[in-house]
Amino acid sequence: MKNVLITGGLGFLGSYSIQLWERNGWDVTVIDNLSTNVILPSHEICNNAKVIVKDILDHKWVSGESYDMIVHLASPVGPAGILKHSGKMANYILSDIYWAIEGAKRFSCPLIFVSTSEIYGHRDKAIFLKEEDDKILRGDFSVRNEYSMAKLLSEIVISNCGKVADLQYQIIRPFNISGARQLKDGGFVLPTFVNQALAGDDITVFNTGDQIRAFTHVSDIVEGMYLISTAEEKYFNECWNIGNFKNVSTINELADIVKEKTNSASKITHVDPKTIHGPLYEEAWDKIPDASKVSSLLGWKPHWGKEGIIQDVIDYYEDMS
Repeated sequence: MKNVLITGGLGFLGSYSIQLWERNGWDVTVIDNLSTNVILPSHEICNNAKVIVKDILDHKWVSGESYDMIVHLASPVGPAGILKHSGKMANYILSDIYWAIEGAKRFSCPLIFVSTSEIYGHRDKAIFLKEEDDKILRGDFSVRNEYSMAKLLSEIVISNCGKVADLQYQIIRPFNISGARQLKDGGFVLPTFVNQALAGDDITVFNTGDQIRAFTHVSDIVEGMYLISTAEEKYFNECWNIGNFKNVSTINELADIVKEKTNSASKITHVDPKTIHGPLYEEAWDKIPDASKVSSLLGWKPHWGKEGIIQDVIDYYEDMS
């Protein structure tokens, strides 16, 4: 049986990754510092996994420890969740990357790095973004830029290490993940709207609400991750988008659907996000994924439509209440 190490495995994406890798016959080890977790080590999802609760930089490789793959998910997350790491986040992200590269070299195993679609940066209007497209990051010194640039630099470091050392890797750029277990705490829009609607509070749309997103269900993202992680060797050392362009909507449309599906009496209001999250907050740019590469080469196909994703989040929070 093969062994996989998943960093940040108790987080939103990580918890689904544990389940999928185990279903495919892998032994799973998780390292997580419980900073952005959605489940605890005692959760039934972890029943067959080995869970190490610590910061990955505090984990020292020990004799007898061996992995056939490292899936690196550990990272600050969320448009609001990253704000508390202002001025320190780039160091966190890059230090973790060098640690993950060291591990992949030590065990002669592939490194799967889950990056972000935010590395594509700013466009004047929403376009379909391909892996090879230019990365256009504005010159402002925002926390969001610190996050985006640290992720992009991580990709560059991994790629350049692969050119001069025997490092097998995959770089994955997911677009607008959502689904059951996603928390509102990091500023994620869909669970925020759902919680507001269920509580009868105002549904707070930021700015005009015309921002464009393309939501992809977390299980579709993780299935794409697994296909990429276990692809033939000829498909390695590549960058891959994962996202469902068919689920494009504006934030206004999202708020309307949430209100309708929850039968909520909430009012939809438009607010300045800085009044909620503070002066460091910056809104994401419009982005639509072009995932034709993973679809055509590896056969990835998303299964969840926009309304199904929204209902999944609603059901999750209704069950919790």
